[in-house]
Amino acid sequence: MKTTNQEIKHLIAQKDIPFSNSKIEAFNKIIKHQFLLPQNLVNREQLEFFLIENIRIYNSIRPQLSLQGNTPAETFVGKPMALNSYKIHFQEQKIYRTSANQQNRCISCN
Repeated sequence: MKTTNQEIKHLIAQKDIPFSNSKIEAFNKIIKHQFLLPQNLVNREQLEFFLIENIRIYNSIRPQLSLQGNTPAETFVGKPMALNSYKIHFQEQKIYRTSANQQNRCISCN
């Protein structure tokens, strides 16, 4: 590295690289770790069922801080972003996710 005359520029995904796939990778990580893995799925039919339901929840019910408390569906239809309503939605979703996770504990946690 010291023998080259070229300057090395550090690039950050989402900031410096507009064509980065990091946004979809972040979505995949959320779906996988927050929604699917806690379900302890055993076959493809369960995966398809929960994937459809969890994407609906992600798009229509789960508020997101990056959207100032809106769901992706609300932002898509043009609902103004209002960060102050985020806290109300966040508490509702926290209660919902806690209840859902308790119903779907892994075998060793029961």
